[in-house]
Amino acid sequence: MSDTHTSHDDDNRTLYWLIGVFVAALTIVALFTYSSHKSDQQAQQKAQQLVTKFEQAGLPVPEDLDIVTRTLGADGGAVCDNPASALGKATLADQITNGADFVGRRPVIIDRDLLIGELLILQTYCPEHLEKYKDKIDDLKTDDTVDL
Repeated sequence: MSDTHTSHDDDNRTLYWLIGVFVAALTIVALFTYSSHKSDQQAQQKAQQLVTKFEQAGLPVPEDLDIVTRTLGADGGAVCDNPASALGKATLADQITNGADFVGRRPVIIDRDLLIGELLILQTYCPEHLEKYKDKIDDLKTDDTVDL
């Protein structure tokens, strides 16, 4: 009876090792895929174009171009996924409030420069979404409220 028990433990140990090797292989593949995600020549060119547009508009830019390249890639990343959706507009409206929690929460006048940043990203990476975004932000009340 102890031979059967030992054989069963050996089968489980082999199975655990196979699962561990499989998980390790998937982790390695995922790391290589993630780290090489869109840091090609096109992504670097678009990042440079965007930084130039930010500088021309008088907006602050990251010191390291790789930050823009890794964040936006070659296709604009999350910014271009669906910028003019109803959820996106609701999220934007929720973010431009006075910071109160419940009863005192109300919208504030936002600085146009904060909206121009996303506009420049859309213009560079996914111009097909530009008109919808412009329509969305034209409804907002803006003024010169932030010193950049």
